[in-house]
Amino acid sequence: MLNSYYWNNLYIFAVVMKIKILIICLIVSLTARAYNDHRNAKVDSLEALLKSKNPPKGDDLLRAYDNLMRGWLPYDAQKASDYGHKALALSYERNGLNVRQNILRFFAQMHYAHEEHDDAIRLFKWALAVVDTMELSGRYTQKDIDDARSCTYGAIGNDYNIQDKHHLAIHYYQLALPIFEKYNWLESQTILYHNIGELYFTMGNMQEAERNYLKAVEKGTASGDSLMMAIARKGLLRLYERQDSYEKARKMAELCYAYYHAHRTEEIEDYPVILASMTRLNLMEGHQSIAAAKAFAKEALSLADSLTFEDKSDVYAAACEVAMAEQKWQQALDYALCTIRPDSLATSADASCYRLLAEIYTQLGQKDKACLYINKVYEVMTRYATDHYQSGLSQMEVLYETEKKEAQIIQLANERRQHMWLLALAAALLVAMVIGYCLLVIVHRRKKALLAAKVALETETNERRILARDLHDGLGSMLSLLRMKTEQGEPSLPLIDSIHTELRRTAHHLMPEELLKNGLCAALNDFAISVPGATFQVIGNIRLNKDKEIVLYRCAYELVNNAIKHAKAEHISIQLMQESQQVTLTVSDDGKGMQDSKEGMGLQNIRERITPYHGSINIASVEGQGTDINIILPL
Repeated sequence: MLNSYYWNNLYIFAVVMKIKILIICLIVSLTARAYNDHRNAKVDSLEALLKSKNPPKGDDLLRAYDNLMRGWLPYDAQKASDYGHKALALSYERNGLNVRQNILRFFAQMHYAHEEHDDAIRLFKWALAVVDTMELSGRYTQKDIDDARSCTYGAIGNDYNIQDKHHLAIHYYQLALPIFEKYNWLESQTILYHNIGELYFTMGNMQEAERNYLKAVEKGTASGDSLMMAIARKGLLRLYERQDSYEKARKMAELCYAYYHAHRTEEIEDYPVILASMTRLNLMEGHQSIAAAKAFAKEALSLADSLTFEDKSDVYAAACEVAMAEQKWQQALDYALCTIRPDSLATSADASCYRLLAEIYTQLGQKDKACLYINKVYEVMTRYATDHYQSGLSQMEVLYETEKKEAQIIQLANERRQHMWLLALAAALLVAMVIGYCLLVIVHRRKKALLAAKVALETETNERRILARDLHDGLGSMLSLLRMKTEQGEPSLPLIDSIHTELRRTAHHLMPEELLKNGLCAALNDFAISVPGATFQVIGNIRLNKDKEIVLYRCAYELVNNAIKHAKAEHISIQLMQESQQVTLTVSDDGKGMQDSKEGMGLQNIRERITPYHGSINIASVEGQGTDINIILPL
């Protein structure tokens, strides 16, 4: 059976592509009220009415153009565009703000479909400005305004989503969500919670992904719509498969497979992906059924070959896993090669495909090609770490600048309002003082919000630097050694296990899921298990708040990392003890000790972490005999 380390990574690629397919399907239909379906609009009768002796005029004509644009959208993009331009021109003549924002959003979606994202975002934000004008005009109900605003928020989120700008996408989804909840628009909530869950899944935050998927299940079930119920569970199926949770995955698979199998002629792109998931479910350790997996893979391949849809990599990858489980290496190679894209388009998701090829070529005895794909793994992961780091910084800067501009707009608006009140109510000095005080409070709060955004940006920068360093120093050197051993024909399985352990350790540092789920003791125990030569002991009933637990976990990680990399320790002891007034973290090692009194970056980082909690650090080190470090946090 294929090791889960390989095929778990394939899920990430599948998730990314399915997000994009889902968004393309829903980009026009992400309206506030149950995704209105205009496929049954009577466009023929409307066009006949325009050519009649008494055609509609004024606002009736504007509504007719709007309906014709939406009616033709699924069938004839050019006709839809023509009616859109007519509606836009007439909206200025009739001051039809609601139709205007709808048309602007439609044209933004046209740019979006052609991957002209800058133009799309510009038009979406223009549509939001029109919605603001709707609110000021007093001519529209709050429900119409909220409908238009949430539509645009969702569409902007989708655009950033397709660009893999996760921070910005989640920001706009979260702006739309309260409006959907306000009016209990269940189908809209289902789609949005599912999309947010998918984003967190691709970012590696499984706790938030599961929380949003479960909310999608709740809303989809309440809606009574079978498609919504299946969509909501599709994400949980992937998540539980990745976590090797067979029973949970099987429960999700039952409903998903039943729906998509019954609607396979309608859901022509989703059904093969569900079949791929069913294939992997039957390859899970302890529940392996190669015959069943092979049947699902065969059906998925048949559909992939007969249909035209954007990406078939997940299907071929699942077939490759079945062939590898059967040790049919040449067949596995044929399928694996179908998953590869040009190097210029390769992302971190492609690294899992390269790993498959490296393993297959190793089994086939083709060492040169095995080395080639091992190098590709390293190159893609290095490029991904750099690109992801730069992208994250850019998105945080955009959010920071957006907050700053909003603060300036609010400040200017408040100053103008203050002047008007002072002119109108010059005699009411007391009222003016109260208003001035309120304005100062608002400005102060906005400044605090901007400062918080800046701190968050700096914190994320530091964390990404640590991740990039771990990838370079840890996995980079191990992959180079693996290449050398492969070229020399030496056994490499133990080294592959070490690479797996190092990757798991790096993932622990990036997102310690055990800490978030079960607390500090469970997380440290899990961490110690992942580090060769490390042990963990707890004394007392440890009960701390979440912030202190995260601080102590990060400190333990840093100290163990220093003991391994710098002190060359073979045995490391991690001890956590709680007393009546304090909690103490002790990390002891048998390494070469500290060579000089100057503290490195790791210890400086630890001091910065514990200072806000009035913590202290004690260091006892003897050269050649090891080091004991105590970190004390008062309760």
